[in-house]
Amino acid sequence: MILPELQALLNNNSIEPFPLDLKAVEIKISKADRLYNFANKNLSGLGTGDEDIVYNNIYDSIRLGCEAVLLINGYRAKTSGEGHHYIVINSAAVLLNGQLSNEFQRFQQMRKKRNRIEYGDFIGISETELKQAQADAKALLIKAREPQSILSRQDILKFKI
Repeated sequence: MILPELQALLNNNSIEPFPLDLKAVEIKISKADRLYNFANKNLSGLGTGDEDIVYNNIYDSIRLGCEAVLLINGYRAKTSGEGHHYIVINSAAVLLNGQLSNEFQRFQQMRKKRNRIEYGDFIGISETELKQAQADAKALLIKAREPQSILSRQDILKFKI
């Protein structure tokens, strides 16, 4: 039985069924890893004015992790335009069925802040925010691997945090 929230996403054309492709999942998670690891390395250089770059890399690792959650469950976001990130994050939260609920609330807050950084007025990012974002991204990327490892029965993904 499909969760009502998931059925609503399908009905309003936010997501669509997509054939399971473990290679596509591996690619998403690998890219998320690279972004996360880059941000993690650069957290030590805070105060240099690059906080927005580090924040965006953490955010992008989260977005890609959410896309991997959709793919591993046989879905993808239908739109690639406005609202795409909201749909991806929201859909991943629905698919994880309450797991990481606090993190997903913060992911949506990060999405709004990232949009202001990218498209509007830059707003400051505190060290506390960056460290929380880093911890949340790590939790999601670990969670995104769980179903993949069960399905593949192999050590395809080598995530090192």
